[in-house]
Amino acid sequence: MKVNQIALKLIKYIRENQLFSASDHVVVAFSGGYDSLHLATWLTDGSLPVDLQPRVSLVYINHGLRSDADIEEAFVEDWLAAHGQRFENIMMAQMDWDEVPRSGVEGLARERRYEILQSYADLWKASKVITAHHRDDQAETILFKLIRGSRLAQLAGMTPTITWNGLTIVRPLLQLAKHELPNIVAQPITHWIEDSTNADLHYARNRIRRVILPEMRQINSAVSDHIIDSADQLTGMIALAQQGISRGMVEIDAGQFDWQQPENQVLLILQSWLEKQHVYVVKDRQLQQVIQLMQNRSVAQGTVNLEAGLQLVREKSHLFVKHY
Repeated sequence: MKVNQIALKLIKYIRENQLFSASDHVVVAFSGGYDSLHLATWLTDGSLPVDLQPRVSLVYINHGLRSDADIEEAFVEDWLAAHGQRFENIMMAQMDWDEVPRSGVEGLARERRYEILQSYADLWKASKVITAHHRDDQAETILFKLIRGSRLAQLAGMTPTITWNGLTIVRPLLQLAKHELPNIVAQPITHWIEDSTNADLHYARNRIRRVILPEMRQINSAVSDHIIDSADQLTGMIALAQQGISRGMVEIDAGQFDWQQPENQVLLILQSWLEKQHVYVVKDRQLQQVIQLMQNRSVAQGTVNLEAGLQLVREKSHLFVKHY
């Protein structure tokens, strides 16, 4: 694909999804890495049409989790010394830890990162935060969720926009592969910082990125595209099925649901019903127990204990969520 075609493809994607415009003030989530450097540069180097050019601010966050974090921060300081005039506001923030957790570090760091980004977006009255997630990240995310065992609806991957605690997060680069990013900036980017933890194969995403996907590409070089295309088709199928799922959820509320339907259909409806009750952490084993309990014609009552002090309770044909 030629350079101008890649740029046109990106502009079309932004317009179709109404990701941002000249009326917006956006905050770039910046790391000094290859992806975020291209994002921050593209947003501020005059590449955008006038009607799409937002006001741009920038937040860099030192996560305080790596021994070489100071080297990364020094690189960012140097880059901002040369390019900082492009941004309306700049903040270099430090993430403090009373004690670094032994597990779930990535998830916790992401939550804290969003909290910091939200605080500065609010302070500067910015309307959106922009991240540099691209098509390669999308394929990794879908594959990671599939391996982990996520619900079908979650296999759709990342969306162009999400709302997190009232914060609008935009991902304008999702339609571009990583190797296409140089084609969207006016001048080549030749220096960036490499996150040393990206080489650590103890992290599942790194193993997917560096081992699993490269092996899959030996079978089919277009595997990332096929993963994303399959997820997009799945999204469409779920949308078509939503009417039946919604009807089943109403029937569960009314105690009129036919639990003897094929289990794969019951499972989809039950999972959606649980989300409606704000119950998000349910193991497969517990879902099976609930279905078996409701299908059992010889009993009228029973319970299945979940996490966080919750339980699912059968009372005749009705199913309830209760605290215990």
